[in-house]
Amino acid sequence: MGRRIEYIRNLTLSRDNLYKIKRAQYEIRMQGFTYVDEGKLVSGLNAFATVLSLAFMLPTPVTLAAGVISAMGNIGNDRALVIEVCRNGEDYLQQLEYFFDDNPQYDLIRVDLPFLEFVDEGFRIVQGNGMVTAVHTDGGWILL
Repeated sequence: MGRRIEYIRNLTLSRDNLYKIKRAQYEIRMQGFTYVDEGKLVSGLNAFATVLSLAFMLPTPVTLAAGVISAMGNIGNDRALVIEVCRNGEDYLQQLEYFFDDNPQYDLIRVDLPFLEFVDEGFRIVQGNGMVTAVHTDGGWILL
């Protein structure tokens, strides 16, 4: 089984970045962890290539897909757990989208996100609830 570590990183995200990260993580969960289809995963990630380095550490759909598929070969009995952790991360990212919906005056947020990193494969996923630490408006940053 590959090594995994957990940690928190602060990211600055626009609504568009947030959507792309959430959707890319959905593709990772469905085509990588659930169905283990590298070709479909690469196709699914192509539209979100601009955020792959920021959120998942690997810069291209091909390298990220290869890492995800490799992790699935090393995951052992933890597959269902990893799928659930990934889904929890997607749920939190959706909450952040709702935050943007409810607060249209903000164009950026800084958020502490919890990550699960697959060390040997070189990628990470958002694994659950984080914390918004600052919001940005026309007047600048507001620390929370």
